[in-house]
Amino acid sequence: MRTTQFLFSYGSLQEEKVQLSVLERKLKGKFDTLIGYKKFEKKLMNKYPIIEKTNNSKDKVKGILYQVSNLDIYKIDLYESLAYSRTSVTLKSGTKAWVYIPSFN
Repeated sequence: MRTTQFLFSYGSLQEEKVQLSVLERKLKGKFDTLIGYKKFEKKLMNKYPIIEKTNNSKDKVKGILYQVSNLDIYKIDLYESLAYSRTSVTLKSGTKAWVYIPSFN
């Protein structure tokens, strides 16, 4: 099992206060883009962003790529709860990363 993983964030995990609350530290990342997904204005619980896979290369979601540990992923899984599912994607940079998408259709 890898001890370092990559996580693509397009929402609240970019916020310092969320990082400190969930991981007890600030993350450093770099900008990247998720292609074939679309971000919607509608939000989960009127607060959290929603993305959906479209398979259309014109659809893009901008976000930040973070390098995190397995323990970080575990903590983020708990934070995201059952509302989001973690899935593997390949970003515009070619990096394979985890991203959280809504669990509902």
